[in-house]
Amino acid sequence: MSGSPSLFSLHTFLSLYLPATLLSLGNSMVAPVIPVFARSFEVSFTSASLVFVAAQLGHLAVTFPAGVLMDKIGRRPVLLAGPVLTAVGSFATPFSPSFEWMVVCRFIVGAGAQLWQESRMVVIADTVGHRQRARQIQWMMGVSRAGHLFGPALGGLLAAGIGIWIPFVLHGILTLLAIIPSFKLIGESAPERRGRGEPSHESLPSSEAKGAAGAEDPGWRGIIALFFTFQIVIFLGAQLFAQFARGGHEHGSLNLYAVYKFDLGPDMLGLMATAAVIFGIPVPFITGWAMDKYGRKSVIVPGFASYGVTALLMSLTAFLELPFAVFIVLYVMVQATMGTTGGTMQVLGTDLSPALGRGRFFAIWRTISAVGGTVSPAVFAIISDQAGFGAGFVFLGLCALSVAVLVGFVLGDTAKYAEAREREQDRQRTATPA
Repeated sequence: MSGSPSLFSLHTFLSLYLPATLLSLGNSMVAPVIPVFARSFEVSFTSASLVFVAAQLGHLAVTFPAGVLMDKIGRRPVLLAGPVLTAVGSFATPFSPSFEWMVVCRFIVGAGAQLWQESRMVVIADTVGHRQRARQIQWMMGVSRAGHLFGPALGGLLAAGIGIWIPFVLHGILTLLAIIPSFKLIGESAPERRGRGEPSHESLPSSEAKGAAGAEDPGWRGIIALFFTFQIVIFLGAQLFAQFARGGHEHGSLNLYAVYKFDLGPDMLGLMATAAVIFGIPVPFITGWAMDKYGRKSVIVPGFASYGVTALLMSLTAFLELPFAVFIVLYVMVQATMGTTGGTMQVLGTDLSPALGRGRFFAIWRTISAVGGTVSPAVFAIISDQAGFGAGFVFLGLCALSVAVLVGFVLGDTAKYAEAREREQDRQRTATPA
């Protein structure tokens, strides 16, 4: 789309793809170490899950204020603050004198990560059109997966060979390096603040943002009313099911299951995660292209359906006490199919977000999403503790299948809806005398 940041420009590479790669590389280095470090405090499986819940609580704590601040002070300050906060939390984690302190550190890391992710999504929504948006969001996820390629194995081997503190310190360093280009390249993208003449290093906003010029800010009442429309209610239901379906796997619950079920160490966990990433790297690049060309449902329905079936198969490793070799195969399948769902709900949400008041829309939407993400690992752990790991994976599978049903048969194509909304706004502006 004319005026949008190019998918292949140096600007997009330095301000989006490079930070996403470095942030994921650092995060993946600590992923196989966290479960082992948590277990070293001699806590139960349910208690150990708190390290993942804490990160989600960090997400939850900053999600709403971040959205409000992005409308009030702009996108840029929020985006730049996130990685700095993440680095502080990661530097402090390996020196935790107690399990409780480790939980606090993971809370800080989660808060910083959410600030960057939420603000970067809003910048994309401000500056990229609907038929390019899925590719930019999904390709951001794709380069993030590439960052995971060597991180888990490297982090696990460094922790086992040198010390458990090494991956956390490297994570902090990479996080700070990731944000350096953004200080120069990321400008203010909020349509409201651009209208007041604030400078921006970004390309021109999308047609939706251009259409916001002269439009009236809906205010909190208008934004809240939007959340009671049928389409947004269905979308939020699908969002919550999606969060529950993941069960905290992207934050380590599946690795925690492997540690407690098969007594694996960080080196083996790292190698398994790397193998899963290799299979999953091409997926977001394909799904982003397909979502823009054929519609959002073309990816979301088969993606969540296949992940749901795979999660149900994973339950058999617990119900039937299947051997470790079967678990490894299913581990890769779960990671790969879950990869097809990554970023898809964010695409739907940006499609449905209004041009004006977008930060406040994100504040409410992402808070609801963060609530689901926060309780998801805990729900999986509680079900697993009370009814067994098999029941936990059955729950995840049914939630994933529910997303496929809601999006496939109820929600519809959000990109077409957003484009129709823009046409109606254009018609109203044309009909209104100056």
